[in-house]
Amino acid sequence: MHEPVSFAAAIPVGSWHDFLPRSLESLAIQTPPLQVALLDASGDPRVADAAQACGIDFAYLRTGPDRGQSAAIAEGWNHTESDFVFWLNADDCLLPDALDHVRGAIGSNPALDVVYGLTDFVDIAGNITEAHDQVDGISPLILRSNIISQPSCFARRSAVTAVGGVNPDLQFVMDWDLWVRLYQSGAKFEMLQHTLSTAYMGNGTKTHQVSMRRLQEVFQLVNRNKGAWSATKSTLSLAAETLSRRKLTA
Repeated sequence: MHEPVSFAAAIPVGSWHDFLPRSLESLAIQTPPLQVALLDASGDPRVADAAQACGIDFAYLRTGPDRGQSAAIAEGWNHTESDFVFWLNADDCLLPDALDHVRGAIGSNPALDVVYGLTDFVDIAGNITEAHDQVDGISPLILRSNIISQPSCFARRSAVTAVGGVNPDLQFVMDWDLWVRLYQSGAKFEMLQHTLSTAYMGNGTKTHQVSMRRLQEVFQLVNRNKGAWSATKSTLSLAAETLSRRKLTA
C-alpha cells in the first residue's frame, strides 16, 4: 500500500493580521501528513500566541527579520520534507477537506505536478463576498494572466526544485512567476472544481495595491513571455481591475 501524499506549508508573516489564528487553525484540521513552517518577521507577540494556541507541532518555527515574503517561503520549504509544497499568507485559510481533494486527484493521476482549485474571497468579518473569478484551466493564457489562485495551489516539491523554486527578488508576482516556469518546464497541471481556500480581499492586501513595483513586476513577467504589447495590456488591465475592486470594498 502506498504512503499517503505528504504536504508542507510555509506561512510567511510580515505583520499581524486578525485572520492568522484562523489560517493556522485551518491547517491544524487537515488530514496528515502535513508539515508546517511558520516564518515570523513581524516582531508582534500575538503571532507567537496564535502559534502556541493552534495546536500545530511546527516542523520549523523562525522569528526575526528576513529578506521578505518570497525568501521566507523558500526558507520554510527548505526546512520541511514532503511530496508537495504550498504556502498560505496570514489572511488565507484552507477549507477543511482541501488536502483530501488534492490527494484524491493525485491518487487518480500520480503523474500530476500541480493541482489547484477555486478560492472564495471574504471580508474582514470572514463572510464570503465573491468567488475568485480569474481562476481557469491551465493553458497558454497563464503567460499573460495569473489564472491560478495561490492559496489553492499545491506543487510537487521536485518539480518546484527543478525550476529553481520561488524567486526571492519578487514581491508581488512570485506565485505567478513560479506557475509560469512550471508550465514552461512541461509540468502536468490539473484544476479541480472544488473551492479549496478563502482569501481576505480588502485594505492592506497586496491585491489592493496599485504600486509601481507591482506594475513593473507584472510588465516584466508578461514581457519576458509574450512581448511588450501583451505586457502593456496585462498591466493596464490589472491596474483597472484593482482600482475597481478597491471601490467595491471601500
